[in-house]
Amino acid sequence: MKKKILIVLSIVILIIVIALGYAVVIDFKQEDKLKKELTKISELINSDNINIEEINKRLANTITKGDYRIVEESYKQYLKETFENSLEIKTALNNENISDILTANNYINDGPDFIKTKQYINKTKETLRNCKEKYNEFLTEEKVMSYIKDKDLDSYYIDFFRNEIIGDMSTENQDVIVNNAINDIINILEKSDNIIDFLITNKGNWKINENSIEFNSDNLANQYNKMLDSIILETTQEHGNIFNKDFGSYEIANDWIESKEHSTKDKFFYVKKGQEKEQRPNNISINVGKNKYKTEEHDKFRIAIMQQLSMQMSGKDATIKANGSNTKNNYILYTFVIHEEKENITTTQYYIIGDYKYVLVHETTYGDSKETDDVTREILDSFKWNI
Repeated sequence: MKKKILIVLSIVILIIVIALGYAVVIDFKQEDKLKKELTKISELINSDNINIEEINKRLANTITKGDYRIVEESYKQYLKETFENSLEIKTALNNENISDILTANNYINDGPDFIKTKQYINKTKETLRNCKEKYNEFLTEEKVMSYIKDKDLDSYYIDFFRNEIIGDMSTENQDVIVNNAINDIINILEKSDNIIDFLITNKGNWKINENSIEFNSDNLANQYNKMLDSIILETTQEHGNIFNKDFGSYEIANDWIESKEHSTKDKFFYVKKGQEKEQRPNNISINVGKNKYKTEEHDKFRIAIMQQLSMQMSGKDATIKANGSNTKNNYILYTFVIHEEKENITTTQYYIIGDYKYVLVHETTYGDSKETDDVTREILDSFKWNI
């Protein structure tokens, strides 16, 4: 009788083990399925030609089950709200009415009291400030984790959610660019508002003649032109320094400098002001190189670089990650991230691809890299080939 009981118990245990193993396999498949789905959504959102209908369709549907379904729904709700906010920012920044404020046509149609213009300026500024506040809030860990809070999930799923979203956020580096763009438009709107107030105050002292504004005194004309010049200066103002080299041009933040001590005629090093004398400052170098591939053969170039890096890292305690994308000027960009765990050093090589040539932007960071990542991103997105 005891033997029968032992046999029965063994069978039950075996069934439990098989069931647990099957559950683990199912879980891994669910996780892999979700990761692929989120990668696809990210690609759609970051595409040059955004398909809003396709993005919304994916965000509205779920493809996983069980606890992963809760993670997916939470993640997609976060993406949905951030995407809607981004579209609102894009619409506000690209609104053609902003450039129409200081035109003769608007002066004729809404002057001299400019009631509609004043309402539009105030509403647009408020919209942009609200969008900016929401955008920055979406980048905080507290806001991110609020979407999965109190969902009664195991810590594994909470950590998966945190790593997927916050991990992506740490590599996007778009917060500075977006905030600068919003601030620029708000500044332009405020200066435009000052000009409109000036015209309202002096509404009996100007008129439109053949699409040009004429004042009845040189003093008022000079004041108007000076205010208008400040708008033009605002729209052409750079956030960093422009460096022009033989091969191309790029922009770097004002608080970063070209290190003459380490640069050569072919390779240029950049560090943050005040850190140029440190032994191991975070740094960025830029140089141009030649290869045997046309732009259309960029995949062959990628394979060659990957093989070269793998040989260099052979035997070292380091990991290599690679991905491809495009710069804001639509140049093909390959990224290779090499992390040395023991020394906590991250070397990131960015290759901007051209016909039989490339520009290598080489970023080296010791520990925290957020600021250096932002500066590097600015270089990549502003780069333009000279020929």
